[in-house]
Amino acid sequence: MPATQKLAPQPKQSRALDTIELVLAETNKAIAQGGEAAVRVQDISAKSKVSIGSIYHHFGDRDGLIRAAYVETFRSAIQNDIDRVKRFMNRMSSAKEMAEHYDEMLAFLHQHFEQFPARDRAATFGSTTGRPLLREALIEVQTQLTTGLTEVMQLLKDRGILKPHLAPRAAAVMTLGMLHGRLIAEFDLTPVEGEHWNAAMLTSFSGLFVGTEDLPIWKKLASS
Repeated sequence: MPATQKLAPQPKQSRALDTIELVLAETNKAIAQGGEAAVRVQDISAKSKVSIGSIYHHFGDRDGLIRAAYVETFRSAIQNDIDRVKRFMNRMSSAKEMAEHYDEMLAFLHQHFEQFPARDRAATFGSTTGRPLLREALIEVQTQLTTGLTEVMQLLKDRGILKPHLAPRAAAVMTLGMLHGRLIAEFDLTPVEGEHWNAAMLTSFSGLFVGTEDLPIWKKLASS
């Protein structure tokens, strides 16, 4: 694949990794402040102290730089949270125990949407229009993320927590779909408040697991 058609840089040396992180950090700042129009390779070079030649070497061209910034933001935001979910679920032995940590799950959702707002997620997906390379790169990342969450669901199925008729990957896709679906609550003349969205999402999420409908915490939510 030509340099100008790289999906995303994949360096093996730590020095190159550091260089790419510096450049992507400045690129993401520029996009956050003024959109893609604010991404100027000369400015990114000056702020990151990475030569223009090195930027083109790693990213191919300006569009490759923007593509890599979108992909890294999407990957890191969700991957970090999947890793956190894995650690949480590894501690759980039953749906009852999960329900006892409702406040912890609620805090997780608040932090997730603060770190990666729905509007930013929509901008990332929307940017794939007419950009097959960006679309391909995001599909690759999303597949990796889904596979990671599928491992969590398989663990829960092995422990008898996930309902037996559910396929772990389908449960993983539905969960990620609910996270992405937060956008719908914002594109509304009467937006759903964050706390109501999170309560609805956790209630829906609980439906994946055995016996949760009889647990006091969900009965309390249903009557509130």
